[in-house]
Amino acid sequence: MIKKAILSGSLLLFSGCVSSTTLNILQSDTLYEKGLEYSKTGDIINSFETKAIINATYLNSTDLKKYNDEYNNFLIGLYIVEDNEDENNKYLNNKKYVLTLNDKAIDKVDELNSTNYLWDHIPLKNPYGKYYIASFKKEKNQSSLILKYENINLGKVSLSFQGE
Repeated sequence: MIKKAILSGSLLLFSGCVSSTTLNILQSDTLYEKGLEYSKTGDIINSFETKAIINATYLNSTDLKKYNDEYNNFLIGLYIVEDNEDENNKYLNNKKYVLTLNDKAIDKVDELNSTNYLWDHIPLKNPYGKYYIASFKKEKNQSSLILKYENINLGKVSLSFQGE
């Protein structure tokens, strides 16, 4: 009887232990937290209807080792309500919409997909959107960054960030 009680107590004690993978889930995600801190979202609204949504994260402030270079780097998420049927002319490639930083065009852009390490750390993920890393050449004494997403006919949204 005593052996059964000791065995039952031991099993109960060990079954209460948490695996290391469970602990990893409960640990903080620093990249996500920093990304959330440096993220903003905006909508282009026309006639009381949302036409486009932009989520932007200023990457230079989130990961200084990787993104502190000669560019202002942003993680951009876009969703356009009535986007083109042609896949090659959707989202950032939609000619009706323009993305600028301080009125300057994008210098380089990379489409983000689920294999990129940033994918699981996107702070404001829209399941219907498409994600990019958009980079703009830094200019001297550029402390205020105004990211503008604009449709000439429908309106625009401006998101301001503090430059590095």
